[in-house]
Amino acid sequence: DGKHVYATGYEDSSVVVFSRNSSTGAITYIEVQQDGVDGINGLSTPYAVTVSPDGKNVYAAGYGDNAVVVFSRDSSTGELTYVQMQQDGVGGVDGLDGPTSVEVTPDGNHVYVTGDIDDAVVVFSRNALTGVLTYVEMQKDDVGGVDGLNGVYSLAVSPDGDHVYTVAYAEDSISVFSRSSS
Repeated sequence: DGKHVYATGYEDSSVVVFSRNSSTGAITYIEVQQDGVDGINGLSTPYAVTVSPDGKNVYAAGYGDNAVVVFSRDSSTGELTYVQMQQDGVGGVDGLDGPTSVEVTPDGNHVYVTGDIDDAVVVFSRNALTGVLTYVEMQKDDVGGVDGLNGVYSLAVSPDGDHVYTVAYAEDSISVFSRSSS
């Protein structure tokens, strides 16, 4: 909605919230959500943060915790409330070692996270009411015909939601994945 800005604080293991003046673009500090404070877990050295298309949730990639963190978002104040963490090696989650990028699909049904150290892209389904994530699968370099994910660092979902694009520095590559919206 353009009302707020969310930024990661790598050294502080945090997500910082700002309000945004739509006329001038100026930002004003609102709050910080920090790893290890008030029950927040999974935000160690975060690399990326994104807002769901419906504006209900914010997702952050916690590189140092090998995790993706879910916050609910107050659309009027921009303030965040910790909801959950999904972590590599916990509850069947695999491929999240070194997450560097996180994106929500345009339909809001899925969240994709890169696992830089695992050379993988992790897929979660997203509950549209709560924002809670459920592990679906991972696509890993050199497994099942997948190639081009060695050192995968960034990803983007196409505006129509039909494809996921990844960039991997160790292979100097861009990979394209087709996706099912269901």
